[in-house]
Amino acid sequence: MTIDLNKLIYSDKIEIDENISYNAEYLEGTDIKKLDDVKVIGSIYKDYEENTVIKLDVVGVMYLVDAITTDIVPYEFKIEIEEILENSLKTLDLIEFLWHYIVLEIPIRYTTSDIEELKNVYQDVYEEGHLEKNNPFKDFFGE
Repeated sequence: MTIDLNKLIYSDKIEIDENISYNAEYLEGTDIKKLDDVKVIGSIYKDYEENTVIKLDVVGVMYLVDAITTDIVPYEFKIEIEEILENSLKTLDLIEFLWHYIVLEIPIRYTTSDIEELKNVYQDVYEEGHLEKNNPFKDFFGE
């Protein structure tokens, strides 16, 4: 979706209320397995210094691999964007602009597993004696 920024010459602001879809090409090379339509609401306007400002609220759901179970799980995200655009821009490709922000929202690891349940399954990891026996830095720090 391309937005004509020249409309700001004749109006105070450009309102944005869109659902944006990303095809599979965008997901290649990322940890995102699936991405639902992304809801974008906001506006583009000129501030008191005549800078072109974009202010958006973006919400969506991406599907990632669970770090523990390796199942595909949903991850809801919400992004608030307020950025000054270059005044020389005449058009803005909203799909490309938002993609950079969406990629930054991908967590390094994500799980929907219950932590208390995991503690019960792997109880020996949490026992103090087990951690002290296998601590390779114990002598290094003089413990």
